[in-house]
Amino acid sequence: MKAKIAYLTSPAPNVFILNYQEEGKEGIERVEITKAHLANIVIDGASYALRETSKTAFQSTQTASATNDRAGT
Repeated sequence: MKAKIAYLTSPAPNVFILNYQEEGKEGIERVEITKAHLANIVIDGASYALRETSKTAFQSTQTASATNDRAGT
C-alpha cells in the first residue's frame, strides 16, 4: 500500500489520529494512535528527513573544501 496523502490530527487533548488515503482509493481512513506511536513517528520522520538533508549538505561542504584545497596547492 502507498498513501496518496497522510497527516496527523489531534481532535482532543491526548487523542492523536493518523489520517491517510490510499492511492487509487476514495476517502480518508482514520486510525487512532498512542502518544508513544506519535513520538516514534515524529522521531523517525525527523531522522529520515535530516539524513537526506545532511547527505546533501555534507557533499556540498566536501566539494567546497576540496575546491579550496586544490586552489591552495
